[in-house]
Amino acid sequence: MSREILQDMAGIAGLFNVPHAAADCALLLHGLQHRGQDGVGIAVTDGETLRCYKRRGLLSELLKAEPVQESPGTAAIGQVRLRLEQDRMDENLQPVMVRAYQGHFAIVSTGMIENAAALRESMENQGLIFQGLSDAEVIAHLIQRESGHLFEKITRACRQMQGSWTFLLMTKSTLYAMRSVEGARSLFVADVPSAPGGKAFATESGALSILGAEHIRELEPGELLRFGKGSEGRWVLPADGPCLGPCAMEYVYFSRPDSVLSGRGVLGARKAFGRALAQGETETADMVIGVPDTAIDAAAAFARELNIPYETGLIKNRYIGSTFIRPTRMQREQGMRVRLNAISSVVAGKEVFLVDDSIVRGSTAARICQLLREAGAAKIHVRIAAPVICAECTKGAESSRKEELAGARWTEEELKEKIRADSVRFLTREEFSRALGIRACRACFGCGEETRKDEENGRTV
Repeated sequence: MSREILQDMAGIAGLFNVPHAAADCALLLHGLQHRGQDGVGIAVTDGETLRCYKRRGLLSELLKAEPVQESPGTAAIGQVRLRLEQDRMDENLQPVMVRAYQGHFAIVSTGMIENAAALRESMENQGLIFQGLSDAEVIAHLIQRESGHLFEKITRACRQMQGSWTFLLMTKSTLYAMRSVEGARSLFVADVPSAPGGKAFATESGALSILGAEHIRELEPGELLRFGKGSEGRWVLPADGPCLGPCAMEYVYFSRPDSVLSGRGVLGARKAFGRALAQGETETADMVIGVPDTAIDAAAAFARELNIPYETGLIKNRYIGSTFIRPTRMQREQGMRVRLNAISSVVAGKEVFLVDDSIVRGSTAARICQLLREAGAAKIHVRIAAPVICAECTKGAESSRKEELAGARWTEEELKEKIRADSVRFLTREEFSRALGIRACRACFGCGEETRKDEENGRTV
């Protein structure tokens, strides 16, 4: 079977040494549901057995169908994820369960192993059989084929994997947490105050607040943690290349506004993007409108900087998931038709700044401009609080092919005509970097080569 890498936009969570771990894991996944609505799974152990529950759809659908919250156990791991168009098999749902004579374990992952196809082919040539296409299964097989203690097997496997990824691995009595050396995908660990000695893990720090977690910290790039009965371990794998920093799109779109990555708050970053966008403005308008939800903070900051009223001109149906992470074009277009509506009493006869967080394919921007035109807007100046996305992501975020990306196909002037706006302007890469203030992976902005050169010159970008 030919394999097209599954670039999971996903979230993972886990707990160790916590009563009712499965129920608490479900709470953490609820806090990560925005990262994927097409598949969910939870594995739990009581120290004697490993049980796994997973299905397509939302977390709420899994909880209705399976007795997850009543499942006994003091450790659990889980994942929410999106489904790509070519991903149609239940075997790709996580956790991946491994039952071997060396011991049973469950694993969930996020991100992307860039050399997964080559690793898979090598293992298949050795006779190993894969059930699905997920990177978690690649990690599981790599670990299985190594010898020694489980920690040694994990570290040897990790040294073979290129790219940016994180994973949680759970046996009947231990839990391992790992973040790749590249560091574009984040993982957080925290103490659970209601359970002395308990630990919680999540892709985003904001999700951990649901449990009232304390001492939240981000795993370092290359850091591996082990938690067992009465013992803990920590190791940091040596880097053989530069750390990329967190994914820039986490600040732009993916993460909750209450999350913090590499010490930089997502909410503060979005406000900074809005202010930076306003500082280069040459047009005027009657009001600023933000596209709900992730562009609201940038739009409000943009309005304050220009001293222009911020208005609610678009209403979002809260029961419709993100169109950006829907797997097919048809589903994205159908979702957009019912997801947003313009308020004519606000925009009719007005010139508006329409602020959005990003433009990927351009279909959403075109539809929103159409809605505003139909509602009577006199002029629409589209402002994007991020640079042009002009390259495919190879670090684990769901991404269109380059030929589908609006930023790779059209200039700003051409894009203006395509989406029927009066003007279009993006943050420049330099403006974005100054506003963010920390090093981050910006490869999707066409910064891959620039980032490598900056690293070689000792610059932080």
